[in-house]
Amino acid sequence: MKTLAKVFIIIGMIFQCFLIFPLVLGIIALKKLNAAKCKADFSTGWAIVVLLLVNLIAGIVLLVMKDEDFAK
Repeated sequence: MKTLAKVFIIIGMIFQCFLIFPLVLGIIALKKLNAAKCKADFSTGWAIVVLLLVNLIAGIVLLVMKDEDFAK
């Protein structure tokens, strides 16, 4: 699910490229998602920001992710 969230964040960034904030917030969210080792590392606040400002599907996926999804 981590890869699915990354894909939808990137898709949201591409389709909203004419706006600045989805690009910036998407890049920050991708960096935080890459560094996260468990659900606590990627806060619910960032998932809601992605949900509202970048991509709806990616935000929902981030909100329902479990700790097992962050394991490599």
